[in-house]
Amino acid sequence: MKDSVLEFRKIMEYAPILYVLIFLLVFTVFLFLRRRAIVRRSSGPFFAPFHINRGIFYIHVPLCFSRRMIPLKEIKQITYAIFRGRSGGGSRYAFYIELRNGKTIPFFFGKSKRNEELVNKLKRNAGRYGFKVDSTGN
Repeated sequence: MKDSVLEFRKIMEYAPILYVLIFLLVFTVFLFLRRRAIVRRSSGPFFAPFHINRGIFYIHVPLCFSRRMIPLKEIKQITYAIFRGRSGGGSRYAFYIELRNGKTIPFFFGKSKRNEELVNKLKRNAGRYGFKVDSTGN
């Protein structure tokens, strides 16, 4: 046991490994804080990939590096596809939000029962929100 602790300390003395570990820690905290900030604004569930509240479509996914608060009247269409995962990675949804000004905002999130229900609810209520939801690749 004592030898393994000494070996771990010896590994930690190498600067590149330490820098990579610190970078991963800072990046993880950054992603957590990004998600927490948008969830507080939307007042939606933390683990949901998106939430609609007061006429605004909030994207909770932290790896979406464009606008994450989109008014519903700016959305023209939402297109999504399901990609199968390889070797245990799991299936993923790819959402593409087409805005009325011609820009497209993509984001990805995992496929689960809860997310399937959320997508089906979005499809049912799309007419009420003023845009259409189209699925490709099913």
